[in-house]
Amino acid sequence: MRRVLAVVAAAAMVVGSLALRSRLDRDEVESSQVLRLTCATELKLPCEAMESGDARIELTIEAAGTTADRLATTEGDLGLDGWLTTAPWPVIVDQQRQATSLPPLFAAPGPTIARSPLVLAVWKDRAGVLNSRCGGSVGWKCLGEAAGTPGGWKTIGGQESWGPVKLGHAPPASDGIGLLVLGQAAGGWFGRTDLASIDLEDEGFQGWFANLERAVRASAGSPLETMLVTGRSTYDAAATTEAEAGPLLSRSARGSEVDLLYPSPMATADVVLASPTGDADAPAALRREVQGSDGAEALAAAGWRVPGQEPADGVPDTPALPDNSGLPSPGLLDALRTRWHEVTGK
Repeated sequence: MRRVLAVVAAAAMVVGSLALRSRLDRDEVESSQVLRLTCATELKLPCEAMESGDARIELTIEAAGTTADRLATTEGDLGLDGWLTTAPWPVIVDQQRQATSLPPLFAAPGPTIARSPLVLAVWKDRAGVLNSRCGGSVGWKCLGEAAGTPGGWKTIGGQESWGPVKLGHAPPASDGIGLLVLGQAAGGWFGRTDLASIDLEDEGFQGWFANLERAVRASAGSPLETMLVTGRSTYDAAATTEAEAGPLLSRSARGSEVDLLYPSPMATADVVLASPTGDADAPAALRREVQGSDGAEALAAAGWRVPGQEPADGVPDTPALPDNSGLPSPGLLDALRTRWHEVTGK
């Protein structure tokens, strides 16, 4: 009996030693592993915070649309182990690849890591006029109609000196949030999000959309930052995320002059980490970093709403977020991106 117990004990020691060695080997590999993280430009701040906290991370900051266009035709090394962006950009990439008979790049969608409502930052005096014009609640349909009204602000109840209605949003062809804003605007005009590409052929929508985009002025950087720096002469309203607007308005000298509006129905930008299929070691290590406490703290500090994390200055806990993004399908968003090119010639 003693001999049997001795054999069992020896076997247990061997198994334990092998398990320890395996864990040590894995830890040694991970500690020297390069984790190639590509982040959308709207996630620059949290990604830089994660990079500074983990020497393994090799960071690339790039507009979501630029990344998507490259990945849609890539057949070799992707140049990344993870793509931190807003949904549904990874799905758009795989749908584009499927249309050209290329295999999908990404595994099944991972969990939503952080969220932020899409908002309109509007000068208070302009917001008052729009509230009256729109029946007490400023939405994209009413905003687009106001933008297309001949005579501009004077015609819709504002001052003649304000000129035309001047709007700002990031370019949807390249910017991750710009495309989501376009999706929310389209959903606002139709009053629903279960849209198909054929809906974009509606003559009423086409006219409204053209008027809306004619009112959008280009900006070299963030339209909201430009609006706060230059004042009312450049933009009357800028569309962005609460994650950008809340902290920015809280520290701006002009922040008290701006209303932050949540167009109805609410839509959100949802942050996801897209992991390539295939070799799982680096993507798995990157997921532990980005989806863990360090990633959550970095995203919350940058203004995103993250469960269990304190919000950043200027970021409220109301209104409550909807159960889903409130946006049209990935295919419809991609079709809107094409339609934007056609309307603007950009």
